[in-house]
Amino acid sequence: MKKFLHLDLDAFFASVEQFDHPELRGKPVIVGGTGRRGVVSTCSYEARAYGVRSAMPVALARKKCPQGIFLPVRYARYQEISAEIRRIYQQYAERYQTVGLDEAYLDVSHYANAVPVGREIKQRIKKEVGLTCSIGLSYNMSLAKIASDLRKPDAFVVIRPESALDILRTLPIGSLHGIGKKSQELLAKKQIFTVEQFWQLSLEEVVQLFGKMGYSLYERARGRDDREIVMDRSVKSLSRETTLTDNLFDRDAVLQLARQLLQEVMQDVKEEGVHPQTLTLKIKYADFTLRTKQRRIESGIGWEQLLESLVDSFDYAPGIRLVGVGFSNFLDQSQSRYEQLDLFSLLARRDESQQYF
Repeated sequence: MKKFLHLDLDAFFASVEQFDHPELRGKPVIVGGTGRRGVVSTCSYEARAYGVRSAMPVALARKKCPQGIFLPVRYARYQEISAEIRRIYQQYAERYQTVGLDEAYLDVSHYANAVPVGREIKQRIKKEVGLTCSIGLSYNMSLAKIASDLRKPDAFVVIRPESALDILRTLPIGSLHGIGKKSQELLAKKQIFTVEQFWQLSLEEVVQLFGKMGYSLYERARGRDDREIVMDRSVKSLSRETTLTDNLFDRDAVLQLARQLLQEVMQDVKEEGVHPQTLTLKIKYADFTLRTKQRRIESGIGWEQLLESLVDSFDYAPGIRLVGVGFSNFLDQSQSRYEQLDLFSLLARRDESQQYF
């Protein structure tokens, strides 16, 4: 029988800030921007009590939580902490799959009893790194993730085969991985709000609604998932972007900002050990119209020169509210490193730990 552990760091960015700055502990910390136009990356559970959520505009977060402490993203610091945690869980599983900086799946099938293993990992992360995490343990990856979500924060939950359907039936439909906000709205029109109500749909109906993904959703809703750990999740793109406090109308000002972003993402490229061939410039206008243009690198042309040519291809008269720079089309991935977040794509039961695992 397979055994998978899903590890999810609790409110990761905000927790790191509270760890580095003890005076912030117990306070509503909101990470993601200090200006008017930022987007919340992560917020502490104290801030969530006010209705603040990830991907929420900072302006709205300020209205919901005026006393919130708003901090900029310190991505390099979060990478450093993530690497420390990865070194811990690597000692327990040869096969693992990272998801961004704050999640990982571990194949712990080789343990006769994986419960003490999960507990030890939690304890070591708390003791050695100073952060809490939620861990779910089950017989497939989908249920392991559901388990880690059941009693956050600082949770440890096991879902066994004999209890899986009882646990699934009461969950909101959004608990299934792959059912996002739009999918929930679609299902709500059919009066489907829970996993048990989702069971009423036939496989044909689910596939008609969700296409090929429907096959997986139909199975996961019934506690079935045959996915395996994917060790080498190759990086598809690396990018940095920033939302501006005030609109920019000047080409030189945009170029200066784009150059800064280019330097940041070039450092990411160096750390990943990859060799990009394509550069993309992303522009969002004041009316929220989004435009992207890209160029492939050519012999004798440097990245800064290529970036300047991309900057020259946009009209800045309407006003710019966001600028992003990214690399893609990698020639060679020489290291099996964790997949970073693509910033362009810009989000129970009591503890059962008896005999089965």
